[in-house]
Amino acid sequence: MRIDPKGTVAGYPSLLVRRTLRKLSIRVEWELGEIESAAAVEAGEGRRLFKGLLAEGLIEVAGRGRWTLTTAGQALSSATAAKRVTRATAELALERFLSRVQRVNEDRYFLGKVTRVVLFGSMLNSEVDRLSDVDLAVELARKEPDFELARIKNYERVEELNRQGRRVGNFLKQEGCWYWETFGFLKGQDRVISLADYTHEKEFILTVPHRILLGDSEQAPTVPEPVPARSRRTRRPRDCPF
Repeated sequence: MRIDPKGTVAGYPSLLVRRTLRKLSIRVEWELGEIESAAAVEAGEGRRLFKGLLAEGLIEVAGRGRWTLTTAGQALSSATAAKRVTRATAELALERFLSRVQRVNEDRYFLGKVTRVVLFGSMLNSEVDRLSDVDLAVELARKEPDFELARIKNYERVEELNRQGRRVGNFLKQEGCWYWETFGFLKGQDRVISLADYTHEKEFILTVPHRILLGDSEQAPTVPEPVPARSRRTRRPRDCPF
């Protein structure tokens, strides 16, 4: 997905909205007040931004006083504002990405492994020669199957990175250090690659044209048909002719 770097979304600069959604996307749910912090706007401005995101269908209710990104919000959070590239350039970027996937899965340094890679978006359309980006989604899992041992290794990595001056942020970043370090390496600062989390965007990806590059395929979830409400029967009057 590509956005106009000079455009607007919900009345705000598109790059500001994308940055806000990216920061919010690292949490499954969040509160209204966290929008101001993510967007770095003045106090009180967060509520107006919140209403705009809600009207655009980018966020939705997750519970009482809790909110989450919609599929559209997740897609916008990973959108690119880079200039379009040729298909040849995109294919080279994809080749480099798959090489990084192989390294992650083979190198014992990485605590995470790639279990699924899905290609979707404009690159699947052979008639499109100028592409905005290469849309990919990855599914990651811990290499260590034992949860407690995996958590110990994760915090050893946090301490190691801190000693190197690569400070790992808040508690959530530390808990998911294994994930974010792996995800960041896969992205590789490659502006052509638009990388998304498969688990978060699966519902959207499985309903659009896509190609499984690694891992098993899945079927799109089926939405059950609504059960029609039963109408209450009324007794016919005694003098009713039918």
